[in-house]
Amino acid sequence: MCFRPAGVETPVFCPHCDKKLPIIGNTILKKCPFCKTAFSEDDMENLKAQFAGEAAGAAAAPGAPAAPGAPKAPGAPKPPAA
Repeated sequence: MCFRPAGVETPVFCPHCDKKLPIIGNTILKKCPFCKTAFSEDDMENLKAQFAGEAAGAAAAPGAPAAPGAPKAPGAPKPPAA
């Protein structure tokens, strides 16, 4: 059984008609399927920035967790209660 968590998807919009572009895998189209406008190099850079989340101000991915510290020594035994 394969479990894949739902991906966080940043919507990417056409710079000409402002419609949401379909993203299949990690592929960004070179031409808008709605207005049929081919994207320029500047448009592609902006679309890649939107896809990466840079335009939306997304936080960077967290780093690897730190190694756990060494366990502490047990404390001294307490005297028996009377």
